[in-house]
Amino acid sequence: MDNVNKLLELKQKLSEEIKKENSDNNIIITLSNEIAKLDNNEVRFSVDAGIINRLGKELVGRHETAVSELVKNSYDADATEVNLIFENAWSSGGILIIEDNGHGMDKEQLVKGFMRLSSSDKIHNPISNKYKRQRAGKKGIGRFATQRLGDKLTIITQTENSQEALKVVINWDEFRTDKDLLTISSRIEFIPKEKEEGTTLVIEELREGWSDAMIKRVYRYTSELLQPFPLSKKKKKENKSSDDPGFKSNYFRKDEDELIPIIDEEKAIFQHALVEIEGYVLDDGQGCWALKSDKLNFSQEVYAIGNNEKDKEDSSTPFTLIKGVHFKAYYFVYDPSLFAPGTFTFIRDLGYEKGGLKLYRNGFRVLPYGEQGDDWLGLDKSNNRNIILAQHPNRNFFGFVELEDESGDFEETSSREGLIENEYLKELVNFVYRSLTSAVMKVSELRGRKVTASQKGFTKREEDPSEKVDRGLEQIQDFFESEDYSNEKDSNHSSNYEKKERAKQIFEELKQARDEEKQKTQSLIDENNMLRILAGLGLVIGEFVHEVQRFLPGFDADIRFLKNAVKDYKEIYERTELLETNVKSFTAYTSYFDKAISRNVHRELEPIELRDVVRSFETVIKNDLKRTGTQFIPPVFDGYDLFTVPMHPSEWASILFNLYTNSKKAIKRAKSDGEIFIKCGRDENIVFLEFSDNGDGITKENEENIFNAFYTTSTVANHTVDDATALTGTGLGLKIVKDIIEFYNGEIYVATPYEDYKTTIRIEIPKN
Repeated sequence: MDNVNKLLELKQKLSEEIKKENSDNNIIITLSNEIAKLDNNEVRFSVDAGIINRLGKELVGRHETAVSELVKNSYDADATEVNLIFENAWSSGGILIIEDNGHGMDKEQLVKGFMRLSSSDKIHNPISNKYKRQRAGKKGIGRFATQRLGDKLTIITQTENSQEALKVVINWDEFRTDKDLLTISSRIEFIPKEKEEGTTLVIEELREGWSDAMIKRVYRYTSELLQPFPLSKKKKKENKSSDDPGFKSNYFRKDEDELIPIIDEEKAIFQHALVEIEGYVLDDGQGCWALKSDKLNFSQEVYAIGNNEKDKEDSSTPFTLIKGVHFKAYYFVYDPSLFAPGTFTFIRDLGYEKGGLKLYRNGFRVLPYGEQGDDWLGLDKSNNRNIILAQHPNRNFFGFVELEDESGDFEETSSREGLIENEYLKELVNFVYRSLTSAVMKVSELRGRKVTASQKGFTKREEDPSEKVDRGLEQIQDFFESEDYSNEKDSNHSSNYEKKERAKQIFEELKQARDEEKQKTQSLIDENNMLRILAGLGLVIGEFVHEVQRFLPGFDADIRFLKNAVKDYKEIYERTELLETNVKSFTAYTSYFDKAISRNVHRELEPIELRDVVRSFETVIKNDLKRTGTQFIPPVFDGYDLFTVPMHPSEWASILFNLYTNSKKAIKRAKSDGEIFIKCGRDENIVFLEFSDNGDGITKENEENIFNAFYTTSTVANHTVDDATALTGTGLGLKIVKDIIEFYNGEIYVATPYEDYKTTIRIEIPKN
């Protein structure tokens, strides 16, 4: 059939379908597309349905990033809270439910927004309607994030003004290659509303499993959205709908009908603060600040502060321009001993990225105050002067300053970036800065630390704190073993007896805690001793490698002589060639480590290109791989200029060889045909390296344990090994690697392995 007759036939079918009372829109779209293809004068772009699969996997590289994009969509929808519920999600095939209380979508918004590729909504509306938030989502990739996560998506959404909720089910498997995108439809159902307003996403048949560590990373990726500091009680009472009440994300696992919290914002961050500081300027101009701390056993006390620049002790001079100002801050001292295990690195890193006091004016955030690198209160500058010895840079605080400015005394600059430097702003900065520094000096005093550089007569306590604890416990134990306590126990004074029994119970708990602390301290001592031994061993290895280098030219010359002498004897010649191969492997190892050790003489750091270290590493292990029958799959590099922040080159030798030796052991235990694969790339502000093998894998419960000191799966007790091999099984290798990575504010963790592999270790380093 020629094109003319085919065109007429298609138009006839289209006309007949349109005239039907209940026409099928899918047929209409299909016929229209076929007609358009036969147009001899015009050409048009068409879209293959497989683009959805490519967009989901290529635009959203990691499933943690995918979920964080969906959380950001809830933030953009003016939600104050979003709940993420993981059901049967330890392994693939589970369900993820994301429900928020945002403004939801009506039918038009669903069709023209969510269901439209490359929607222009965030271009035309960069600020949210209700709370005037700067939109956080990335160009509408959230919908593709759901395809990245699971096979099936159910959307249930309702607006405040709607009578019913909308429900749409999308089966991503229908979006197959060689199928036209416009011909695939999803039915809209109208169902009773689940809540006043908001959206629920149900993602089924999850493609990958979710560990708690992965979920906690989602929380970290969205931490810049969190506004955990409620505005003042006065503002809450006014209940202005335009005031942003903040945004909170909650993470749960569903066990039958019970929701078990995975991470809690208060527990994750703010309960670990050393103190809470709050300040006000009252209606009469009197400034005051308050301090409370459970960790320092200090109940809240209020202190007056005055507006007298010349006399800091004068607390009576009023603040005349900033009445009604309120601030609140959580203060952290980044000392590991002040944090619960496993929280120090996360909170410290969050402080470096998000620390500082943000400024709200009439309920709205004023930028750039409180952003990274902004020192509007002069805290960084003051800390660097070292007059006040207590740590007080911006990164040690999380908080806000709130001011009411109905008369417009705090004027914004013409660019709307910050406020004009006038007397009002100057008085505000003076009040907050002096209150905070007074508070941190009080904290130093409570901790028995020197407060200022000029402080005289300060002597540190000579007695070690742990000794004081032990002495106190001994005295309490003496009392409980004394005759006085025994007589009280035998008496009829039941009230006093019950109190003392409770005191004895508390004492037993303290004693147990002290024993646990001693064990932990001993573990640290053992670790330090082992590290000292390894450091000494490193020096010996350095000397050994240096000496070996002197003999290598002689080895080469002797092998050449032997090959020439036995060239007529096939079997001997082949053995000589094998010897040559082994010596070359030995030479490559020696040269590699000699270079790494030599670089330790130079202390300067430099950006490291991941291509260079991987290719150098590949060259060195090539002969060893042949010997063990392990295949090194060609590495994959996504993108160019994969430079890390400045690091020491020898550190990558330690990292890669540790991962390599662990992989060799795992492959040997699995008795498999070994394969090792490395992938490097860039993801937002980091570069990453993923090291995969097909060994015996790592169990879920051990994914975080492997980075602990002395944890090992290859102990001397379990394996017949020589002394050198035993040394590599001390359980310190990955601990040292983790310390290196975290020193540069990076991360290392067990990621979801690639297909055909059992283990993938992912390393993330801030990019240069």
